[in-house]
Amino acid sequence: MEHSSGKADETETLGSTEKGPGRRFVPSIVVTVFVLSISGPTLTVLTREIATTFFGSATQTTVGITAQLDTITNAAQVVTGGLMSFLAIRFGHKLLLMTGILLQFISAAGAFLAPNFLWMQIFFAINGIGSVMLAIAAITLIGDFVPQNRKAKTVSYILAATWLALFAGARIVSLVADLGTWRYVYLLLALPAAAAALAVSYFGISSASHSHQLGVSREKYVRSFKQVLLNKSAAACLVASLFFSGVIGFFAINFFRQQFWSDLSLPLQAQYASYIVMMSTLLFAAGSLVAGRLTNRFGVKTLTVVGALGDGIFIALLFLSPNLWMALAFNWLHVWFATTAGTALACLALDQVPKARGTMMSMKSVFGNIGNTIGPAVGGALLVWASYQALGFMLGAMSVVASVIILSIAKDPTRGMREGEKTKIQ
Repeated sequence: MEHSSGKADETETLGSTEKGPGRRFVPSIVVTVFVLSISGPTLTVLTREIATTFFGSATQTTVGITAQLDTITNAAQVVTGGLMSFLAIRFGHKLLLMTGILLQFISAAGAFLAPNFLWMQIFFAINGIGSVMLAIAAITLIGDFVPQNRKAKTVSYILAATWLALFAGARIVSLVADLGTWRYVYLLLALPAAAAALAVSYFGISSASHSHQLGVSREKYVRSFKQVLLNKSAAACLVASLFFSGVIGFFAINFFRQQFWSDLSLPLQAQYASYIVMMSTLLFAAGSLVAGRLTNRFGVKTLTVVGALGDGIFIALLFLSPNLWMALAFNWLHVWFATTAGTALACLALDQVPKARGTMMSMKSVFGNIGNTIGPAVGGALLVWASYQALGFMLGAMSVVASVIILSIAKDPTRGMREGEKTKIQ
């Protein structure tokens, strides 16, 4: 089924903003995402400390087991993304957002008190559930409230806030842990951040966009999924999310360490790797903001296609680089094009099916997380049986496929509105 009801959907989208979100809406969303993301690097930065607490030492084996907390979080996110397809129809989007924050508060408290590794796994799963609920509800609220010509900018603010928080959090987490133990990160950082996010979202975000429904018929659920899955353009965005993998960072860092720094000490390798991560994080933030300002001029479909295509090309060139400086240049270009495509794809998906926006964004989360699960598995196999060059070709090809899918099938739901605005100006 093509997106034949574009005018009706467009009217509904514009109509949903008539009451207005209020001046506090966008700042509230941005602040909420920022404060909750600061403690995000905790497991990455403090894996050895957490392993020592629960297993007595930080050997290669215990660190590997501890790292599986991230796997548990990702698995919980995939399942929750599917459930949100239903919950977003039944419950208010603000309620779902605040529930997600509350679950992250519970997760932080639990991680601080966890007596053993089993409980740590449980609370990391709760965090995964809460983070996906927050992410999907936040992007859906933007679709509900923000006028079309400001949606891309608002999405870019959210993404930039996330990356900047991760950049700052990598250092803040270490400083807080230095006060005594890794548990202090949850007590002194994650818990207060979740409490602040609850207060900010309660007072700053309106509930008017989509209210709680006491009874939802089975037909409404079926209709919502049909609107998403039988819409060729919407389905193209979902499939593109599957191919547009976000796992290259792990492989790229290890490529640098093995290819160019193998003769250096491990601590020095780690130090150089951290510089690349920090620079990449800043580029992701800056790229998101720039992409948000370019969408109204070039269109979200065009930016998605160009961004994904450039990303694929520079990923392949990165792993073919004969020297460090070429590799760094291609890495920064990959980051820039990747964040352009990611920002634009989120905006493209947001307005594909306005009547089933919550279901659409939930399904996009599911497809994206599945892609992020498949990518490391296939990439790891290629490293075992082939080479980094084969890995780069595979990851690059995935982004190029995403670009072709969007170019060939997806439609830009904002194109008519942009052309109408240009006509008025002329």
